[in-house]
Amino acid sequence: MKDKITKTFSSSGFPYLIGVVGFSSSLVTMFININDQLSIKWLIFSLVISTTVILILLKVIYDLSQETKPSLPFEHPIKYYPEDQIFIIKKNDNFINSIVVGCYAQQDERDRLAYLGVVHHVQDTVIQIKIRFDFGIVEKMLFTSEQLKNITVRPVVPMTALEQFSNLEN
Repeated sequence: MKDKITKTFSSSGFPYLIGVVGFSSSLVTMFININDQLSIKWLIFSLVISTTVILILLKVIYDLSQETKPSLPFEHPIKYYPEDQIFIIKKNDNFINSIVVGCYAQQDERDRLAYLGVVHHVQDTVIQIKIRFDFGIVEKMLFTSEQLKNITVRPVVPMTALEQFSNLEN
């Protein structure tokens, strides 16, 4: 927030102030004779200040709304290709090429590690997760879109699962 306020009041925010003051003074001189009364000058001053403050606040609100939110530390698969044993998930910054991921199945209101996978290919909008090891938690590998919602892919794998996978390969 402090950085946003600093950017707003920096030299890039200065042209906004000049524009507001110029526009306000042109409107005032067109319709009001400023030499008639002293109180009009205070009205103009307060109008310029309030308009400037409103514009600055609108700019800060706009800049804050444009900030990106951090990615969630998990994704649910949107598709499964049984012939290649590949889950497709939405693009997420937490998943980079060749990292080991855990695919967790929700059973009895708890997550259990069902598959060990690797990020196979990162595309523009989706990521392919290749299943390397099946822990036998899920009986049937024909997933519907409703069943895929019970699978959660996370870029974190417990050490015990890696040891178990390592022992099976040797």
